[in-house]
Amino acid sequence: MKNTITSILACAAIAATMSACSGATTAANSNDVKTVTLASVPGWDDTVAVTGLWSVLLEEKGYKVETKNIDLAPGFAGVARGDIDGLLNAWLPTTHATYAEKYKDDIAVADKPYFGNDELVLAVPESAPENTISELVQNAEKYDNKIIGIEAGSGEMKLLPDVVAKYSAQDKLKIVEGSTPAALAALKSGIDNHKPVVVALWKPHWAFASMPIKALKDDAQGWPKPDGSYAVLNKKFAAAHPDVQGWMNNFKLTEEQYASLMLTVKEAKNPTEGANKWLERPENRTTADTWLKTP
Repeated sequence: MKNTITSILACAAIAATMSACSGATTAANSNDVKTVTLASVPGWDDTVAVTGLWSVLLEEKGYKVETKNIDLAPGFAGVARGDIDGLLNAWLPTTHATYAEKYKDDIAVADKPYFGNDELVLAVPESAPENTISELVQNAEKYDNKIIGIEAGSGEMKLLPDVVAKYSAQDKLKIVEGSTPAALAALKSGIDNHKPVVVALWKPHWAFASMPIKALKDDAQGWPKPDGSYAVLNKKFAAAHPDVQGWMNNFKLTEEQYASLMLTVKEAKNPTEGANKWLERPENRTTADTWLKTP
């Protein structure tokens, strides 16, 4: 009887130990889940498209991806603090330089841009007789003496007053802050109603492929030279995940690829669905595979 009781107690102890070990293993597995939080700026179709693309690719590589919709300024601040792991569309060296410089000690910028010809522009309906910003200024009354802008915290809106000043048009053109969707809606309304309208926009953008619009020539060189698009990661996250940092350094898009990605994502129900559809094209999948080489 004594031996039986001893055996029962021993089994119970073993079972308890196994249970404890099982619990520890579960916790360890839980802690091993790799999570990436990416910032996305609503209405910025290039940022939304690239974030959707990398959400798909990172999940294919075993990461759980969370996307946080946020404006640019708090997005940079979140990456610097570590609340957000990455913001994948910083325009440098000019448009977003203020944020990059402010948080330089806490962020890791990719070695090179994944796209190297980002242009800030003023866009008008293709039917408008004006082809340059100087001609816009000369005919400002036709455009209700205003430029319809995008989000107030954007780099473009910070630079736009200097552009207007370069053309000595401060008294002729008022800058109206708004949002990218509202600017595009105003542009479409102008096209549909044959009414002159000018909005702040950028290239590449899907709107130039799907709407009859054009960018006004910057004949007085008021805008800065074209920027590059860079992936930005939290510095500690980058150090802890050299695989992700390496993939971002490998990332490269041609203008045609970038434009098609934006348009495909724009036409989809959500960014990841659009990104998956874009990756279904063999040539795009082949390109993406080159980014995902082991660093």
